[in-house]
Amino acid sequence: MQNLSLEKLAALIHGRIVLESYNNRIPLSVGRFSTTPPSSITFLIKPFEYEQALLTQFKNHDVRCVIVKAPNILTLEKWKKANISVIEVENLSESYKALVIFYRGQFFIPFIQVIGSSGKTTTKEMIGAVLNEKFPTLTTIQNMNSPLGVAKNLFRLNKTHRVAVLEAGMKAPGVIRKSSRLIKPDIGVVTSIHSAHLARFGSIQKIIDAKAEILEFLSKKGTLIINWDDENCHKFPLETYKGSLIRFGFSEHCDLWASDIQRHGFRTNFIVNTRYFEFPCAINIIGRYNVGNALAAVAVGLIVGLSPMEISQGLEKFKPMDGRLKVYYKSNGAVIIDDNFNANPDSTRMLIDELIIMSHETPVVLVIGDMERPSQDIERYARTVHFNIGRQLAQGNFIHVLAVGFWAIEYVTGAIHYGFPRKKITHYRTVDEAESAFARLLTPGTTVVLKASPYTKLNRLYAKYSHLLY
Repeated sequence: MQNLSLEKLAALIHGRIVLESYNNRIPLSVGRFSTTPPSSITFLIKPFEYEQALLTQFKNHDVRCVIVKAPNILTLEKWKKANISVIEVENLSESYKALVIFYRGQFFIPFIQVIGSSGKTTTKEMIGAVLNEKFPTLTTIQNMNSPLGVAKNLFRLNKTHRVAVLEAGMKAPGVIRKSSRLIKPDIGVVTSIHSAHLARFGSIQKIIDAKAEILEFLSKKGTLIINWDDENCHKFPLETYKGSLIRFGFSEHCDLWASDIQRHGFRTNFIVNTRYFEFPCAINIIGRYNVGNALAAVAVGLIVGLSPMEISQGLEKFKPMDGRLKVYYKSNGAVIIDDNFNANPDSTRMLIDELIIMSHETPVVLVIGDMERPSQDIERYARTVHFNIGRQLAQGNFIHVLAVGFWAIEYVTGAIHYGFPRKKITHYRTVDEAESAFARLLTPGTTVVLKASPYTKLNRLYAKYSHLLY
């Protein structure tokens, strides 16, 4: 990794040198003030009171230059004595992103970008598990998938990495474009296109258009991997992309498809099929849609040169992250499945499809919370989507359904309207109100599944049992 002169660094980030130390060459290691330990180039993004303590910390960690928002409030004489240069910029975030573009350009390795309405983090983790069988792989930390999060993760790259897998989220038009501009992916993965942001965007087509921004920066010699089991993905503007295309799904109309899917407890086995060969795989997670996520990881593995055996071994090592169908076992034999990281109508419907099948095979209790925030601005939409999920619940043979939250009463209304036994479903406005009922349902041999958006705070229901879970 090359060192930078202070002049070149200032030019890259559109800054002005206000203090130049005698050590003019700066290692290209970049961090932010919240980073521990700080890096040789550190962006001061937070106000601070104890300048001398900060200087001591920075000097001990060989910080060479700090980037501050103009006008700076530093005691420059102190920073000069510490031999730390200072550069002022007008916009810290934009300067940070400008530097990451330069930093990313120092790496000539495959970059994979994962986008989609749901399944991004799980797919990213599966890809990482597969690629790590052969290559030291950088993967996004948890779900740090905003453009700023993408930048932070890119700065984690070092000379040991041979491939990078970055997750990119989308909250508004232009956001995918910002992240893709930083990543410049060689491989793009589209996990799904759902109605997760429908209330904000207004139409599925606008959501598709926003996700298609990835194509502006996806290498023309690269590959787009897309979920062909998702009807909305068929509307992706594939005609504008000149690179290779891999469609994955569950039929022979795809380039890569899964067959013979079988669930064994909380493990799923399946066969991966291509036009030329097939091989068995297994993942330690339930859900047909997670088999789809695994197929995306298989596709990436094949593109970068892994063997079927290496891919299969990598998927075996995949472990769900907290809040994403993470399984916990209670000492009395009850099982808790936490899928409480996030929820939208489509991801919830897919989970319930799986639970309906499971409920006819084993005792299942479903604790389901709100998918949308309790805002009156979206009342008609929110009541409709929660009612429709209730309609779907009526197909299950659940021991009991606990509906928790502001909109959750619509689960009850929809389920009962379509024939679900009234005595087997109850509504609680808050988590605290539901606690005693939840405790009674944690019986030996019962699987209790929690699904909601995080602001419903369903995780508080089982937090007190954490010492009994393993």
